[in-house]
Amino acid sequence: MLLIRKILKTFGSIGSLITLLGMTFCTNENFSLPVKRSNFQDLVNSNTVQKVISIGPGYLPLQLGNRWIYDRFNSQLQQIEKVKVEVISRPIMEWKTYYTFNQLPFVPGLETKRNILIRYDRLSKRYVRLVRKDEIFKEIPLFPIGESADATFDYSLDEQKLPVVNRLSYLTCLHCEDAGIELVFDNGIGIIEAGIFSNLGVDSYRLKSASINGEYYGDLKSLEDKSEKDRSKLLIGKGDPKLSFSIQKKEKSMTLIFRVRNPTDHLLSFKFNSSQTYDFVVREKKSGMEVWRWSNGYFFSPVLRSHALLPNKEWKYKTNWNMKDNERNTLRTGFYEATAILTTKVPLLSLPVEIVLP
Repeated sequence: MLLIRKILKTFGSIGSLITLLGMTFCTNENFSLPVKRSNFQDLVNSNTVQKVISIGPGYLPLQLGNRWIYDRFNSQLQQIEKVKVEVISRPIMEWKTYYTFNQLPFVPGLETKRNILIRYDRLSKRYVRLVRKDEIFKEIPLFPIGESADATFDYSLDEQKLPVVNRLSYLTCLHCEDAGIELVFDNGIGIIEAGIFSNLGVDSYRLKSASINGEYYGDLKSLEDKSEKDRSKLLIGKGDPKLSFSIQKKEKSMTLIFRVRNPTDHLLSFKFNSSQTYDFVVREKKSGMEVWRWSNGYFFSPVLRSHALLPNKEWKYKTNWNMKDNERNTLRTGFYEATAILTTKVPLLSLPVEIVLP
């Protein structure tokens, strides 16, 4: 922990920010937050602790509704505000589940960002976030490490300079004298301390309370929302999607094109009861009788799922119709109407488009 060694040398300790501030996160006045035991304790006892190269999924618990309340302190250790970090949505994008954090102001590069999409990649054993650059979406590490990032994970040390079980620190600007960031993680809880170091001192965040996977820690009063209405207003817009449906006629078939566009500046979330996402239906215009349905003959798994449509983006669905009915009979001459459907729990229908068969 090079950064902490340099900054805390006058304190006679190379412990984490908890040692620096002399603060302990407690579930009540007499009971300190328990630290889980793991095989890491055996490494500590045998003095064979190795370099941390990855972080487990428990160090930032990802579940909808998880919430952390922090006290923020300035360099004079004066409390200046409370900060709420919360998982406010769980969108599924390109068959991957993300967890949307309302903010993470102490994470490098995210000081002013909102609605941050995060997931844990088990293959690389790291947290990643989804970003958009030049209209292309890609995943980048949430906590980059290595020489190019000038950052690393390391074991947090206690006052006796021994590693604390299931506690890790993320350190940036390792060779800087008076700059960098340290985040202290507890397995099963998340970030419990954060420090932003500069030549003016240390701005810090200390976890006051948390609601993690249905368990509550710390000052429960600070977890109460003054307005449940405000919890998701940063993410979910009130506007409806814009549906457009068009038909391109060919000699012996028609191409049906259905577009679902998000016209808002927020994510729009859609819930489905099955693996089916869309459908097309053709009816006789006069009688309203259905003559053809795209999904006829297909099997869709019954499954509850959610999909999120990004701001100012659209989904596009297209199929070719051979102008025959569900029984593959040629339709008679006449007027018909086609409709496109987004098969959400409450289906969303496009305006009908008239078809004239000669």
